[in-house]
Amino acid sequence: MDGAAGYLRMEVLSPSERPEEIWLVTFWTDEASFRTWHHSHLYHESHRGIPKGLKLVPGETEVRTFEHVAS
Repeated sequence: MDGAAGYLRMEVLSPSERPEEIWLVTFWTDEASFRTWHHSHLYHESHRGIPKGLKLVPGETEVRTFEHVAS
């Protein structure tokens, strides 16, 4: 994602009650930038770096958007 227009940063989280689960939280300047990246070849290229053995679980993958309220 580095270099993608509008990309700010990514956090990698694991819920305490489900340590086998990993959440990727990305921060973008706006939703349009995320959507453009998500539908680009860069999105597919970014997944090449996922370690072997890690995989998306069908039905468990969800893209959610949030509005920033305060820091």
